[in-house]
Amino acid sequence: MAMDERRMFKRFNVEIPVKFLVVEENKEGTGKIVDISAGGVGLVITLERIQPLSHLEMWLEMPENDEPYHISGQVVWLRQVQPHVHRVGVQFDKVDFMGMSKVLRVKGVLRDTAA
Repeated sequence: MAMDERRMFKRFNVEIPVKFLVVEENKEGTGKIVDISAGGVGLVITLERIQPLSHLEMWLEMPENDEPYHISGQVVWLRQVQPHVHRVGVQFDKVDFMGMSKVLRVKGVLRDTAA
């Protein structure tokens, strides 16, 4: 069964700068969210290493104001793509439909349909 067939939520390709904290190690980093859904995100990060099942606190940069959007979740998979560069899948601790809808509208992925 393909990975996309198991997904509960539609995934959108995006490019969103993100700052994060690996809670267990108190290690900060930066990266880019490359895909997002109501259930999780795919990140590209540069760290020496990150452990599976690590808990991440993440702050997405939002252009319309100075306040970043905060989300948290657990690393469910990771793959090294280059030395010190990892592709990481993070499942959110809780699903936030309203928050994700706002992020996707601000980033131009979703458009308001109200006339």
